[in-house]
Amino acid sequence: MRVSRRLFFALLLALSPCIQAETVDDALSRLIETDDSLCLAHGGNMVSLQLTDAAAGAVEVWVDRWFMQVQTADHTRHILTPDAPEKELGCSHSIAGPQHWTIYSIKRLPVAGAPLSKE
Repeated sequence: MRVSRRLFFALLLALSPCIQAETVDDALSRLIETDDSLCLAHGGNMVSLQLTDAAAGAVEVWVDRWFMQVQTADHTRHILTPDAPEKELGCSHSIAGPQHWTIYSIKRLPVAGAPLSKE
């Protein structure tokens, strides 16, 4: 029993760098679903990307699309700003079947005129 516990903890330590904790930037945008007449006609909702903190300024969000539980080649970049805090992605259910989106990455963009920081 002790050997299996030691093996478990060794494996846990080895995999811990692979587990990514939520960062501050991850909370800057989220996916939301709202009612839309065209989407409701197909049994779904409108899926949109929304900026959650307008004070954070502009953010770059990369999104992946999944259709019928299969990841598609759609890997799209969206810029969300306080002036345009929401971007419609599409219906959660199309005529051909269900689809959804996942957020791949979120990055703050530098303020215009501000010096770039080295990260």
